Amino acid sequence: MDARLKTLAIIYSAHKEQMTEKTLACAKGCATCCTRNVTLTTLEGRRLYDWIASEAPHLMDEIKKDAHKPRQIPTYTINGLTDLCMAGDEVPEESSDPGWGACPLLSEEGLCQVYEARPFACRSMVSQTRCEEGGFAEMDDLTLTVNNALMQYIEHTDDKGLTGNLTDVLLLLEDEANRTAHEAETLTPPDTHFMANRPAQVLMVPPPHREAVGNIMQEIQAKKG
Repeated sequence: MDARLKTLAIIYSAHKEQMTEKTLACAKGCATCCTRNVTLTTLEGRRLYDWIASEAPHLMDEIKKDAHKPRQIPTYTINGLTDLCMAGDEVPEESSDPGWGACPLLSEEGLCQVYEARPFACRSMVSQTRCEEGGFAEMDDLTLTVNNALMQYIEHTDDKGLTGNLTDVLLLLEDEANRTAHEAETLTPPDTHFMANRPAQVLMVPPPHREAVGNIMQEIQAKKG
């Protein structure tokens, strides 16, 4: 488990380094993308849950308080999506409405209360313009490719785990038995709110971006040791 968490931290660090080279409009208090529709792997969820348990245990009450509200429930993982595309199969639609409300971990002041431990979906949602102006995040093609490739790597690292909505994953991991099962790589989807993760068979990287992404992957491997 420690090795997987170490790999996740290295991936987060590699992404942060890539983003420092970009001119982004994202700033403290910008929370347009902070909705109830964040999905993540159980590996990211474990890192986040441990941080909450140590630094801000009251936030689990916020999660439970809003657990009845609608939110995006994934019907495929990023590696599952890749497999579907490679096979030429139809990709199922997912219901996702920003109008369902803000992330339960967002403060009344519009600040992320778990910023240090936030999942990759939040880290990768960057924009070159203010999202509230155009209604969507604007990023260059290479950033989108890097985001997808690293998301695939995270799932690959947690290929015996699950993917689900932030709310569902945190509530699942609050149970010690589920944390133990995840550590032992025996955790199975308890219901239809979760999808089983998959190893990455191929990375979704177009030819113009292969050198850049390859360099990032080599750097990650070197730091893993």
